Amino acid sequence: MKQLIFLTLILFISACSSMKVSELDPDGRLPTNEVATTVKSQDINLDQHKTLLLVPDDEFIIGQLNKIGYFDELMTLEDLETKIIRQGLQDKVGSVTDRIGINKAYTHYKPFLWLRFDSRGKGNDYHGQFILTNPDDLEDYFITETHFDYVWSGVNDQNNWYPMFNALIDYIEKQSKTFNK
Repeated sequence: MKQLIFLTLILFISACSSMKVSELDPDGRLPTNEVATTVKSQDINLDQHKTLLLVPDDEFIIGQLNKIGYFDELMTLEDLETKIIRQGLQDKVGSVTDRIGINKAYTHYKPFLWLRFDSRGKGNDYHGQFILTNPDDLEDYFITETHFDYVWSGVNDQNNWYPMFNALIDYIEKQSKTFNK
């Protein structure tokens, strides 16, 4: 009985994500043996879009993007709302909680890219996705995903988050002439 409880505890712990911000290795990648699937990778001049990235309000994602070090400024939706109010643009922009508001913020505040997390699937077949979107026309430039295996390998940094960040780093390297790892 003790062995069963211990095994169950180990499985539960391994299924949880530690969400630990990690240093990049000498090759500019995060430590993982897994590879994310790239769903879409559109060729663009990414350097024209590096001044501001709108990001989820998540310390882990922000911390890891800071370690990557490509974008000049990272901003959450709350930060964006504050900037819009301070510049007196709230009548032109309104709420930034939907795609129309994000588009208006792009138009009236300043251009930026939007990195968001989403999931797709049903039943036991879920995938987590990073999506890099241009708010000007809401075109997704880059989509990467990993399978969320809640049962066997777990959803964690090495199986899910680091592979998606590594795919984003690959995309930045391909689309930027100024990126230094």
